[in-house]
Formats: sequence, C-alpha cells, structure tokens
Amino acid sequence: MDGEALPPGWDLVVERLSLRVATAAELTVDLTTRPALRRIRSTVAGCLGFGRTKDEPLGALLLVVDELVGNAYDHTPRPSWLRVTRELRGLLVEVVDEDPSVERVAAGGGHGLQLVEQLSLGWGVRATEPGKTVWALVPAQLFHEH
Repeated sequence: MDGEALPPGWDLVVERLSLRVATAAELTVDLTTRPALRRIRSTVAGCLGFGRTKDEPLGALLLVVDELVGNAYDHTPRPSWLRVTRELRGLLVEVVDEDPSVERVAAGGGHGLQLVEQLSLGWGVRATEPGKTVWALVPAQLFHEH
C-alpha cells in the first residue's frame, strides 16, 4: 500500500490513533480548577495505560500522582498543572504550583512522601517560576513476585 491514498474516512482514524499514542507518551492536566483526584487518576490511567502490557501495572504511578497532587491541593494556594511523561527508565510525574516554598517539601518527613520515595527511582523538588515543581520518577515496570 506504499504511496497509495488511505481509504475514505481512514485519515480520521489515523489522526485519532496518532493523538492517542502521543497522549500515551505525555499527559498534562490543568490543576487550577482543582479537579477531583478520582478524575485525575482516571484520566492518567486511561491515557497512559494505552499500549502497556500486563506486566506494567499502574498502581504505583496512580499512588504517586495521588500523593503529589493531593499535597499540592493541601499545602499550596495555587496548584498549576500535572504532567506525566514516559521516559526510558520510567514515568516522570511532575506537579507544578505557584508556592515558592521549596524547603518545606525538600524536608519531606510526611508518610505520603515516604511512600513516593518507596515507589520511585527518585523524587525531588526544584524552584521554578513562579513557584516549584515536585517530581518523581516511577519505574516503567514493576514486577510482583507471587
């Protein structure tokens, strides 16, 4: 079929599939309206679950997303956005807010951030304009021994 035109209607199918694949590689969610955590988890699972194998459970990713977004909702006046990006070693979760208080997050200490540390290859916080980004790199595959 090289060089041949797609049958009628297939261009829309290819466009939708391409958008779905792109969304499976990176997802950004606006947090300024404070969407419900349940809705955020559902969106992340629906978009980033596309194309995954059964050996790539989303539970750890969803727990990390829940904790980082929940912290932004509870401890900052203005959460901005969540971005989840597929990377070679895992899924990078970034939550950006407008609160410049990096030291408080860097101190960690809370049970939720301890959970994030256990489920991630690494996590941290960095100053950004006008606030900060809290990030965690969740492993691409989490295999469970039975």
